[in-house]
Amino acid sequence: MFQIQQYWFAARTRKDQELKLRNSFKKLDIECFLPTRMVIRQLKYRRKQVEVPVIRNLIFVHATKERACFAVNKCFLPIFYIKDLYTGGMLIVPDKQIQDFMFVMDLDPEGVSFDNDGLCEGSKVEVVKGEFAGIEGELVRIANRTHVVIRIPQVLSLSIRIPKSYLRLVEN
Repeated sequence: MFQIQQYWFAARTRKDQELKLRNSFKKLDIECFLPTRMVIRQLKYRRKQVEVPVIRNLIFVHATKERACFAVNKCFLPIFYIKDLYTGGMLIVPDKQIQDFMFVMDLDPEGVSFDNDGLCEGSKVEVVKGEFAGIEGELVRIANRTHVVIRIPQVLSLSIRIPKSYLRLVEN
């Protein structure tokens, strides 16, 4: 029996394989998300603008479980799906978290700081004003400044500096 439900999976690959992997997923007609930014690299006597992944070795794949496993054999590039520590299966990223992550990365990948370690637990908040309106996360203080942290469990945490007046407490 085939599943028709599509999920977002977090996957790792080897160094400098992210863009090739994204292109091979496009050829296989599989949706994926790879946050990138443009940087200027100095080659011997010239400068070149290059697309570089914001997060090294990490790509998000949107597919059914069968199609995601099928892609491992068909793309001929090393890809390792991150395991969920509780269930032992492939880690599924909730749609709301990946949408918030995509929204933040599309606006300003330069002004975002990434953390893989666990931050202190705070209260759940929602941004009500500004360009990040609608984003939900946790309120934390880092270096005496208010940050909203968006967590993708077992993958990464991303923090955005937002004034307290732009936040509203979310009831559980």
